[in-house]
Amino acid sequence: MNLRQMSAAVVFLCLASVTVKAADVMVDFAGGGWDKSKWQTIKCYPGKAVEKLKDFEFVQKPECISFDCTAEDAKRGDDNCLMVYDTGKNEAEFEVVFESGKGHPGIFISPEISADGVLLKAYCVFVADYTIAAWLAQADPVLKSTSYAPLVRMSRWQAMFQKHKIICRYNKKSFAIKVDDSDTMVLYFSKEFNPNTKIGIWGCHGQSNFYSVAIKEKPSLLFSAVAPDAVKH
Repeated sequence: MNLRQMSAAVVFLCLASVTVKAADVMVDFAGGGWDKSKWQTIKCYPGKAVEKLKDFEFVQKPECISFDCTAEDAKRGDDNCLMVYDTGKNEAEFEVVFESGKGHPGIFISPEISADGVLLKAYCVFVADYTIAAWLAQADPVLKSTSYAPLVRMSRWQAMFQKHKIICRYNKKSFAIKVDDSDTMVLYFSKEFNPNTKIGIWGCHGQSNFYSVAIKEKPSLLFSAVAPDAVKH
């Protein structure tokens, strides 16, 4: 290879490196083909302390992973199963495809986790048939209980036993949420948020199925609305 050919090769490689775009990170829970080593299962204290937390785990099914609990578990409040994934980004957007049975599936961002794998704090969103609700979950390690401070709630119907998609986008100032074709709810933090790089899925109160998680390279949710072309001047 002569000097001119080497120069051309270097230019080609530089252009190729510039045009390569990072891809979305896709996690498909079907068939057990997902990388379990990248997910951490954690526990959550109930609203009232119990003698011992149950060791819940998501169960692999052909098309999804699933959480369920007994009526007695739900009565005790020990009816939560959470898995955490590290995106490596403290500003991100992700999509979760889920299905609610009798439970209230959820997602959460920026979790703080104890050394023994219990949730201490997180911003979370739960979807029921009658509502979409965002909460700040905070645990008291001494009392071994979790409290939930309401942040925002949308009165909206979501059919049970059907797939839905929740989209969440967050940065150091804002937290945006959308379910299916709903309007986008945006929470603005009065103080800079500084989220960590972790997100998660949350099975709660009963049967909750999760089909996939996608960490998007290019966000779709807007923190502020933009006028449609028909009304722009």
